[in-house]
Amino acid sequence: MQSETGIHRQYGSRKDGGLIVAVDIGSARVACAIAELGRERPMILAAESAASYGIRGGEIVDLARASEAIGIAIQAAADRADAQVQTVVVGLSGDTKLSTTKATMNLDREHRTVMPADVVRLRRSLAGDCGAGRRLIHRFDGPYSVGDLHGVEHPEGLNGDTLEMQASFLSASSDRLDNVLKAVRAVGVEIEAVSLEPYTGSMGALSHDERALGAAVLDFGAGAFRGTLWEGGRLRQIYVAGRESAPLVSQSGRCLDGIAPSLGGMEGVNMALSRRFRIAPATAQRLLRTHAALGQEEVDKISPFAEVAAVDGLGSVRIDTRELSRTLEELLAPVARSLRESLSGFATGHSVGVVLIGGGARIKGMPQWISKRFGEATVRLGIPTWDLAESAHVQGDLLDCAGCSLAGLLALGAEGRERAGFKRSVSILARIGANLRRVVASL
Repeated sequence: MQSETGIHRQYGSRKDGGLIVAVDIGSARVACAIAELGRERPMILAAESAASYGIRGGEIVDLARASEAIGIAIQAAADRADAQVQTVVVGLSGDTKLSTTKATMNLDREHRTVMPADVVRLRRSLAGDCGAGRRLIHRFDGPYSVGDLHGVEHPEGLNGDTLEMQASFLSASSDRLDNVLKAVRAVGVEIEAVSLEPYTGSMGALSHDERALGAAVLDFGAGAFRGTLWEGGRLRQIYVAGRESAPLVSQSGRCLDGIAPSLGGMEGVNMALSRRFRIAPATAQRLLRTHAALGQEEVDKISPFAEVAAVDGLGSVRIDTRELSRTLEELLAPVARSLRESLSGFATGHSVGVVLIGGGARIKGMPQWISKRFGEATVRLGIPTWDLAESAHVQGDLLDCAGCSLAGLLALGAEGRERAGFKRSVSILARIGANLRRVVASL
């Protein structure tokens, strides 16, 4: 099918489950990865990205331009992998909300034993009402309590007088979600599954064991600063820093040249630096990678000055990199403090510590700087949990913490394909069994 962006190759269809295509829609860029299934983890064939247009804070503000950016990213990856794209797994950020609820049921007075049907009935009683105008995307069930026995993962067969279950629901605004889905479908592909940040990034940065042991994942993305707390293999807390306030305010209490309230995350930081030093946002972004650092030890390693183009392009500006780094720290200090205070469940018992993802995590000295603000906790940069094919072509900046969301989407998509295959197998076996019973009954 020919589309406005020229994508008419078709791959990744449900009839051929050999490949899976993931599209991560972010504020700074749209990234697409194509991977081969059939192994323990998806094998990456290609991963490419395109600059985001018409997307702000992970939400669509210009449908036509957003669709164009999505189409460019998908086409680039498809060309590199020599693949055809028909269905995609979509990851998006924007407005997300985590809600938690509990339900309790009395067990049979005579047997006092938890039966599988009890668990099913209790689970169905928690419908996941996320509120008007919201749509449920992810659900996390458990743990259970049987009588006064708490923290139970598999309650079937245990005795007690009551069965209690906790469930958490991750939801998105229905209207904003529909806008994203429209933008994706406009390029001529169908949507196989949808996943939300920060769940997606965590799935790409943490192993199954790390999610069970407990960890905090901090996302320094372009659209927002997010904190996610994992414990016992489940998502426990989510916090988005700065969404409830207006401009970022420095540690000293002064507003740095009035950042627009609609800009959050590293996008807002870049804009603040642009206004402070009178340089273009793209120049500020490059300076963050090359001439900025957090922590005196790292600041001492960089050159004291940097010559960059003026915002009008007609001259140059000499930037004091010490002042640049001080301004950066003033902007990020209240964000780090807010993340630490809001992830109240984080403790030294979370043995994995803190994992950093998103483009902003690459700033020099970031792990050590965050560690001091999280009680000297262990801090590391997230690395995508994927495997690369021998001939894979992956855009360089997607190989580190900025590629975790793509890795998470591929993992979630592979799990979905596996569950769908299992259900089909069970359905086929059930039909075979029914046919055999009919044959036997007719004899």
